[in-house]
Amino acid sequence: MKQREMEKLTTHFDTYFSQNDCRVLHPLVDDGFHVDVLIYEPNEKFPFWKLCTMGASDYKMPAEPNSLALNNEYMMFVDASVDLTDTVTLQWYSRKLLLVASFAYENEAFISYGHSFEWQNEDPEDEMIAAFIEFPQIIPDVGVLRCKLGMFKTVACLQVVLLNKADLEKLMEIGPQAFSEYLYPEDDSAPHFLSEQHRSDRF
Repeated sequence: MKQREMEKLTTHFDTYFSQNDCRVLHPLVDDGFHVDVLIYEPNEKFPFWKLCTMGASDYKMPAEPNSLALNNEYMMFVDASVDLTDTVTLQWYSRKLLLVASFAYENEAFISYGHSFEWQNEDPEDEMIAAFIEFPQIIPDVGVLRCKLGMFKTVACLQVVLLNKADLEKLMEIGPQAFSEYLYPEDDSAPHFLSEQHRSDRF
């Protein structure tokens, strides 16, 4: 990713998260598709962690009619009680986010809102086996969805929600639109937008 693009993307997230104090986590292994993770701490306006990719949009996806964009970056929201200053915990979340961010590139696929996919974990105790791609509806300004990085490059900024087996079964049962409404209910019900390592009642 070009330096100017990185600056524009960081400014984009800074603006919509109302903070400019992110840290950058570089990948431990660079396999030629270099994606960093921006780490935003909980703040007063959005009291949860925000993890965002920077570099996933270097891959231009196959053209799809009525697509939001052909280049994606991804964000994941994590409860403030999770200690992401702990290296092991941070690496777990960042690996899951990067797994999702590299899916389109590795499979030469188009990924957008409402899509989902699952994977096999090496650790049988690893509960989260899938992800759902969502609009980041917890951010009230819809401008967060698109970031213009250049004259011919506009990036869609989408949310990743990690799923366990029960969540995935629920998604398969009710379908992506109803599942999105479950994550972000239109009534006064609690939203379910946080990604977790172990499912809890915070979700």
